[in-house]
Amino acid sequence: MSVHPSPELRSLFEAALNEFENRAGTNLLQNKVFDKLLACQSIQSVLDILQEQTEPLRTSPGDDSTLMRWINRIVHVLHSLSTNQIVVSGVSLVCGLLS
Repeated sequence: MSVHPSPELRSLFEAALNEFENRAGTNLLQNKVFDKLLACQSIQSVLDILQEQTEPLRTSPGDDSTLMRWINRIVHVLHSLSTNQIVVSGVSLVCGLLS
């Protein structure tokens, strides 16, 4: 799932990471889960890692929680958006106008 984002998208992502660190006090880039996610080659491998991370939140073994259903939807939407050239071009255009 190696993706090479435009400089504008990379800038937005870095700003979001910085904002998350400021608000949550956690640097996601230094988190081991982030390294695992970067190594993913498919949507399913991303979902497997996120499912592993949600296991402590489950109330019973085998519980396919509402949280995991939402995560599944979000991952699929984000993947679709990140691979859609029209969306990527539009974001790059807007970022260029804002700079």
